[in-house]
Amino acid sequence: MITLYGSPLSGNTHKVRMALAFLGLPWDERLTDAAARQSDAFAALTPMRQIPLFVDGGLTLRDSQAILAYLAARYRPGDWDGHTPEERSAIALWLSHAANEIANGPAALRLARRFGLAIPEDHAAAVTARFLPVIEAHLERRDWLAGDRLTIADLAASPYLALMEDAGIDPADWPAIHGWTRRIAALPAFPAIPGWPGEGAN
Repeated sequence: MITLYGSPLSGNTHKVRMALAFLGLPWDERLTDAAARQSDAFAALTPMRQIPLFVDGGLTLRDSQAILAYLAARYRPGDWDGHTPEERSAIALWLSHAANEIANGPAALRLARRFGLAIPEDHAAAVTARFLPVIEAHLERRDWLAGDRLTIADLAASPYLALMEDAGIDPADWPAIHGWTRRIAALPAFPAIPGWPGEGAN
């Protein structure tokens, strides 16, 4: 049985949750709040003390992008991680954006404005302002980030953009991004997370 250590409102946890749900894989999800992450037991699983943490038999993986790459390679090779060098490089680009611009922009603003964490908000706002027009323009011309289907690029990049209202960003200003996150929410087996517009739509 797969075990996923995470938190209900974590966008990074939700990336993995979506992948598992879309793959139809059973998993045991364990609530791991900030206090639990400081325990010696959790540190024994991952010295970084971060969520999500994925355990599958003898395999332990941290970092949502790495977990998505593993799940794609094991269960949806090619379809989720690219059939051609061009697709694989495009997917890698969006995984990088998820770990950099999205994490340091919209995701950081959400931490500040929904959860009250002290972050350099001016920097996060500047990163967000620089990045959102790039992905908006990209999605104006296509339904998915890479290729003609859902890939781990979409799973990696979408949660913190779907939850942009939590970061004080109006989705109406970004209609292509908003439409893309609603398409993901309309997929069968989409797992709910508070604040994702259109979740469960058909």
